[in-house]
Amino acid sequence: MSCPFCQKAWFVEKLGRCKQCMLLANLGCLALLIPSLLYQGDVAVYRLALWSAFITFAGLSLAHWLMFFYYRWFAAKPPKS
Repeated sequence: MSCPFCQKAWFVEKLGRCKQCMLLANLGCLALLIPSLLYQGDVAVYRLALWSAFITFAGLSLAHWLMFFYYRWFAAKPPKS
């Protein structure tokens, strides 16, 4: 990834700062929501796997948005790199 925040190793430093990571988390959440709602198969394990993956991406997206607004409103000065 081309963002200077994405070059760091610790993922907590990336939350809410990298627009590309936020976009990918939101797209992943949306891409998993649609099959989760439309799946009508007989095997419950597949439905559970889809919902667990959706909840994971939704949690990641929520963490990105919460940290984005925290840095925007409450942080004194965002880091330069």
